[in-house]
Amino acid sequence: MRVLQTILFIGSLAAVHLPADAQEPPDTIPSDSVIALSGVRVEVARMRAGVIPIVEAPFPVDMISRDRIERVHHSVAEVLENLPGVSLGDQVGSPFQPDLRLRGFSVSPVVGLPQSISVFVDGVRVNEADASQVHFNLLPMRDLERVELVRGPAGNFGKNSLAGALNLVTRRGLGDSQVELEVFGGDFGDLGGSLLASGEAAGFDLYSRLSYRQTDGWRMKNHARQLQAFIKVGKRGVQSDAWISYTLSSDSIEGPQALPESWLEGGALPPDISSPPTDRRELQYTGGKGDYFRPRLHFFNAYLERTLNSALEISLSGFARFTDFDQFNDNVTEADAMGLTGIASGGSALQVRYEPNPDVRISSGIDIARNDVDIEILELPNRAFPDLEKNTTELAGTNENNLGLYTDLFWRADQRTALHSSLRFDHVSVPFRDFLDPEHNGDNLFNQITGALGLSRETLPGVRLFVGYARGFRAPVILEITCADPEDPCPLPFELGADPPLDPVTTDSWQVGFRTERSQMSTGVTAYWSEVHNDLFSVVDPEQPTRGFFTNLEGTRRIGLEGSMTIKSIPVLPGASIQGSVAWTRATFETHATLAAPFLEGDEDEEEDPDQILPAPVVEPGDRFPLIPAFTAGLAISYERGEYQSDLSLHYVGERFLVGDEGNNEDFGKTCWLRPAEPEYQQSSGVCYALCRGKEST
Repeated sequence: MRVLQTILFIGSLAAVHLPADAQEPPDTIPSDSVIALSGVRVEVARMRAGVIPIVEAPFPVDMISRDRIERVHHSVAEVLENLPGVSLGDQVGSPFQPDLRLRGFSVSPVVGLPQSISVFVDGVRVNEADASQVHFNLLPMRDLERVELVRGPAGNFGKNSLAGALNLVTRRGLGDSQVELEVFGGDFGDLGGSLLASGEAAGFDLYSRLSYRQTDGWRMKNHARQLQAFIKVGKRGVQSDAWISYTLSSDSIEGPQALPESWLEGGALPPDISSPPTDRRELQYTGGKGDYFRPRLHFFNAYLERTLNSALEISLSGFARFTDFDQFNDNVTEADAMGLTGIASGGSALQVRYEPNPDVRISSGIDIARNDVDIEILELPNRAFPDLEKNTTELAGTNENNLGLYTDLFWRADQRTALHSSLRFDHVSVPFRDFLDPEHNGDNLFNQITGALGLSRETLPGVRLFVGYARGFRAPVILEITCADPEDPCPLPFELGADPPLDPVTTDSWQVGFRTERSQMSTGVTAYWSEVHNDLFSVVDPEQPTRGFFTNLEGTRRIGLEGSMTIKSIPVLPGASIQGSVAWTRATFETHATLAAPFLEGDEDEEEDPDQILPAPVVEPGDRFPLIPAFTAGLAISYERGEYQSDLSLHYVGERFLVGDEGNNEDFGKTCWLRPAEPEYQQSSGVCYALCRGKEST
């Protein structure tokens, strides 16, 4: 089966260059490094200070620069699609809300998935406090200077970093002043534009952008609208650097949701879907009014860095983040539900960096954050319950407090060998407050020590081996803590109560690999093994598939192999470059557990019984996680000659078990190829470009 989407973007760009007092100094790494990768740094915790040279880090780090980010048009997740071991999913049914999977873990906007990747914007965690989910549509994708992906538990990034941490660094207005106007349009009602202004004046730098986009989508009830504004003002001196930023986002996204496999193969549809489209992939799941999600974000962030002397530097940051979510669920067998969530977050971080000589770097810090979460859940009438009166079924909240203390050491033992270690303590308090029935109130405390230890050594000029161990953890959040009773399953995720306690998730991870760097080519290979303890899993009630609960599984495992290669220039084809990646991933259950499968299909040859309840599958050690492909591969080819530039990407996503088949009883899901292509023509006054995207399943 094939889906082909062609979007023509015609950009009109007007840039006015004015004199600037200063240019942004390039980031540097020690000059004695044999592998020179200028402009690359690894951010530690929330602070820029405490830099670890990427070439000497005992763990893999991927860095994507601004020029590549600007060529992606839907979400930050798409920026990572060409990296080894990264795959994207689409359970919501909107390209603006993808799932991102890495090393058998995931981060997603879907409540109920085990969120195991930390995401930061300028050092501030943006995993939402109600369920640790990440809404990629709220991230300032067009305003990023670079994206850094740290693989493996990163102790100084704190909780949720089981698979790694994704750090997004926004742009500054340093350099020549410019004004930029962009407009675009394409298939399926896709249109929008943005206005950017940046530059320096009176010692200050300014960067700002206002953007809007809307699309009808190619599926039923697939409309999306996005409005975003971003502004960042800074001042850089000889011994200090400071900035403050503000992000506004207001979106409306319809989610047609994932479909049961039987619908796609011509099986029976619900009675209210009387005139299905010829291509059943265009269907939306419920057949009724459809789901929608309407988030609003106000995000204030500030940073100050001061060099006290040649060996000592101090950094201070603070943030305030306010989000409101309206989530409507159009149900079939139960009443419709509306979730109204308000989250007010604030926090600060202080870090001191000590560098007595170029070979020793020590950083220590403290970070605090508070998340006030209020959740109201409304029950609404629908086709199944036409006489139901609108009423509030849940009104609850939490005042979550987080405290982290950490220290980090980087030591270059000699010209070839570097050692890195980190240690972190986290205290997480998640009290539950039921405003309808205070007897359900309860307190939940989690204290964890995590850390990392690694060694890297240059064995040949331009070749460096590394090995490391790290321990990470994830604390349960309010929507998991309050929905953990198998005797009282929740209409996920819309029911809260004082349920049995959940344990924090911990992981022990080992990884070993090598990286090479030559003037024309770079490569990297990593093997990893992660043992996960008390993994949190959403279990669906087999008798009521819309209900379920969260539980700890004793053990799960992730093992894999990742490889990448970049050819920076090809002598026979000047202006061309190639980037390739391949990965093998195995994510498995390592304990016996009885789960449920709401979408598991029965035998097509058997007579259908609408009242039949399919047995819940039993997972055994070695059963694979659903939606985690065993093999992924990517190939990106870029060609630039004069005013023309063209990109072609190929992504292969291998076979996976479907959601609901945790017991691995059914056939694999289909493999697919994704083929984005983008030609571009550029002059000093403007850019015209086109984007074509295709998908083929086999």
